[in-house]
Amino acid sequence: MANYLLVYLDPAVWIWLTSLPKESITSWGDLNKKFIESFQATCNRLGNQIDLTRIKQKTNESLRDYIKRFCTKKTEIPNVPDQ
Repeated sequence: MANYLLVYLDPAVWIWLTSLPKESITSWGDLNKKFIESFQATCNRLGNQIDLTRIKQKTNESLRDYIKRFCTKKTEIPNVPDQ
């Protein structure tokens, strides 16, 4: 299975993996931990409903622009009810 791993990787991940020191990964757990440490920050976090409560109208921002910004953020968050 490990022999086929490189076939399915994104080029950036492949470069990262092949640049690791030889024998620095001794288990799937090691691979998991190092992968998350290297790539987690590059992933966009999906928001949640609490993030919507943090959106406030900015000083000198029109109501129209505020509502537009709010609605844009709402579309980025999965499973938000319309009410």
